[in-house]
Amino acid sequence: MTGKGTPAARLDPVIHPITRLSICGLLASGADWVEFAALRDAAGISDSVLSKHSRLLEDAGYVEVRKGAVGRRPRTWFRLTPNGREAFQAHVAWLQQAARVRPGDAAENTAPAASAAHAANELG
Repeated sequence: MTGKGTPAARLDPVIHPITRLSICGLLASGADWVEFAALRDAAGISDSVLSKHSRLLEDAGYVEVRKGAVGRRPRTWFRLTPNGREAFQAHVAWLQQAARVRPGDAAENTAPAASAAHAANELG
């Protein structure tokens, strides 16, 4: 954390893939619990893709899953955990920092670019 209670900027390989970044972004947008179909539709993904990526986020401790029913229909809801919210905020801060880096900037500002290259090699 930085001095103002903001997480230190860091690239998170769990959140980095665009689908998981989208899921976290939608969950961080304000609502406490988000229903499966609403999250799926907002992210523009299929049921199976949401299931796969939400499981990875849940296994990392970033997303909490609640199952229940509305009437006789089963339902699933998601929300970010405090660790998930912190990791997402740190990841977004890192992306913002990386977006500000320009060729020729001072060496201390090139760390995000170097980390991005390293992360890209690790991710794929």
